[in-house]
Amino acid sequence: MPGDIARTVCCRSRSVIVGGALILLGAVSAAHPKPPKLAPEAVRWTAVSIFEKNSNDDLEDQPRMNLSGAACVPTTPKFTSCLIANDEKKYAQFFSIDGNRLTPRKLIRLSDADNDPDAEGVAYDSGFFYVIGSHGRSRHGDSGNRSSYAIFRIPVDPTTGIPSFEPDEERVVAVVSSSRLRRAIRDGDIIKKFFDRPLAKKGVNIEGIAVRNGRMHLGLRGPSVGGNAFILSVDADAVFTEERDLKSKVTPLALGRNTGIRDLAAVEDGVLILAGPTRDEKVPYAIWFWDGTSATAKPLATLDLSSIGDGAKAEILLPLEEDRANTRVLVMFDGVENGGAVSFKLPR
Repeated sequence: MPGDIARTVCCRSRSVIVGGALILLGAVSAAHPKPPKLAPEAVRWTAVSIFEKNSNDDLEDQPRMNLSGAACVPTTPKFTSCLIANDEKKYAQFFSIDGNRLTPRKLIRLSDADNDPDAEGVAYDSGFFYVIGSHGRSRHGDSGNRSSYAIFRIPVDPTTGIPSFEPDEERVVAVVSSSRLRRAIRDGDIIKKFFDRPLAKKGVNIEGIAVRNGRMHLGLRGPSVGGNAFILSVDADAVFTEERDLKSKVTPLALGRNTGIRDLAAVEDGVLILAGPTRDEKVPYAIWFWDGTSATAKPLATLDLSSIGDGAKAEILLPLEEDRANTRVLVMFDGVENGGAVSFKLPR
């Protein structure tokens, strides 16, 4: 009899635990219902010869296949001054959006270092474009790339988006760089364990940047730990002022197993996150909303990219329009010539 009572109590306890877990799961599901799977809008976007320096460019290099970040100044009319980066070049390129066409403008040299800075993201805020290096090892992980531990700041007129200097594709003019983020990664909660490791070993690799309300948010493609991806946030001005405290903060966000951040984009009320595989895992690309401070993010949509060519990696998220109900975004790809832009209408 005592044994039967014990077994009864045990089973009831398990029932309570399982029931409680189901209630909790239901609460979580209610808080974050499964997001819709969105196909691209029926809009044909075109782009011509992005990152083509001149007619003598080595076609083997295919720089137009490696686009990795873009942002625009909020000009009137819109999209007259935007900047796009390439992860295999030492320069970025201004461009404009004219209707459904991306029109390349002047090139601007970022660095004179021996290696390219592995530029992975672009942001704009308060009169400055920012271009972020990956702050990680080379792709194959067999050697460090010190050139990647840099962030670049480019001053432009906040009304027109026009730089006050003449951009030069061959030499660095008016572009300021900083390596202060290296220390923030090396000292950051959780992520410091993965500093200067290859991506294949969960090494830190920055792919997204957004600047908003004086804070610079850096989205990490790797590591992904326990289903969490990470955002490193710092004081934006302090990154370029040696004596100021960076006020670093690392925020883990539960985006899913083997899921990293492929880009960030500031919007009116927070930050959009483009999430995807850390490497080549079977992880869908999705867009989330984060308010910029809390430890949770809201899933907005999973992207149906079945119409995009094999090997395409979604790496650019560019807001086009937003209102209380929806946000239209442009998504571009590494691995598709000129980025293969497509647009989506996200429910908010």
